[in-house]
Amino acid sequence: MKLKALIVDDEKNSRENLRLMLEKYCPEVVLLDTATGVEDAATKIDKLKPNLLFLDVDMPPYTGFDLLKMIDTQNVEVIFVTAYNYYAIDAIKFSALYYILKPIHIDELKIAVAKAKSTIGKMQATPLESIQGFVNQSTTFDRLVINTHNGRDFIDFEDILYIEADNSYSIFHLKNMKNKTSSRSLKEYDEMLTNKGFFRCHKSYLVNLKHIQKLASGEGDQILLPNGILLPLASRRKEQFLKLI
Repeated sequence: MKLKALIVDDEKNSRENLRLMLEKYCPEVVLLDTATGVEDAATKIDKLKPNLLFLDVDMPPYTGFDLLKMIDTQNVEVIFVTAYNYYAIDAIKFSALYYILKPIHIDELKIAVAKAKSTIGKMQATPLESIQGFVNQSTTFDRLVINTHNGRDFIDFEDILYIEADNSYSIFHLKNMKNKTSSRSLKEYDEMLTNKGFFRCHKSYLVNLKHIQKLASGEGDQILLPNGILLPLASRRKEQFLKLI
């Protein structure tokens, strides 16, 4: 059975990369077209009638979930392809056919396509109600999935003391005094976690506000965390910091 697919992603490089991977490794997928965003996708879905969507989540000013509210999902399966796991990947995994975190791994893509082929043949499309339920609940989830050299780790926000920049990588410093290194930059985690109780206190540090014990003065302001950990507070960020605590 051929899978009639549409790629929906606002990043040109991501669309092209996925197109090439499907062409090379997934011959059962017939790519009907690509869409640059939610409105473009809604028009093409109505016209082309795909039975499989490779759907990005974060496409400002919309999300992939906005698209799913606009279309009839009875005859289409959804594979989320996203760089941002603050949308609670465990919930996405439950609600959608499959999810893939960028950068895309070939084996994961093959698994997702195989699952799509199986379920589409049985007409077991993901109910819209399940997706909407996830949208309504997504803000309550409080864990991350991070890519490490050993695979993927689930980390609860509560367990993170602070995140440190290490060039293009990020080091998670945890309550148990263990560290986890992620392949994503601190800038990305800043964007993910700013509204989740974290604060960029310095260009190299993102701190969990829940674990702050006090603001110490000395040679510049410093934030005191458990176990005597001190993080610098940039002077230009002090006013915003004081408002938050």
